[in-house]
Amino acid sequence: MLAPFDQFQVQYLKQKCKEMDLMMKKWLLMLCFVCVGAHAEDWRTVGNSDTSELTVDVDSIKDNGGIREAWSMWNFSQARATNDKDFPALKSYKDLQQYNCKDKSVKLTREIIYADLDGGGDKRDHSDALKNMQFVKTTPGTVADIMLQKVCSYEIKK
Repeated sequence: MLAPFDQFQVQYLKQKCKEMDLMMKKWLLMLCFVCVGAHAEDWRTVGNSDTSELTVDVDSIKDNGGIREAWSMWNFSQARATNDKDFPALKSYKDLQQYNCKDKSVKLTREIIYADLDGGGDKRDHSDALKNMQFVKTTPGTVADIMLQKVCSYEIKK
């Protein structure tokens, strides 16, 4: 039989273990909420050729007061040269564009280039150069016009 002092220690340790177990469960639950809130991507092909593919992330399509925005990504079968001596070639890039569906115009707001396909590998954000971009009307049948039609006709999930 344990001495009274030992029983106190056992009870104390049991209580501390219960508290730690509860705290671990709370942390695990919070981690689950953080992971669920992470941005999911759903890239859909808009068009492709032997040398490139254009996709749009339909989960990124948002409407803000009649202006829609969406991320698109180009993948290239052959690396393309850049003007950056520290980043000589890219295999893909992502653009964030805004789409004025009523005026049929677009504006490039972000651009990130990547060394590998599908936005992989080393990257460079070239968005600073786009700060003064303005909305530009699309020309029918161009890639910009096709993207405008896709983004503006997409039914946004509520």
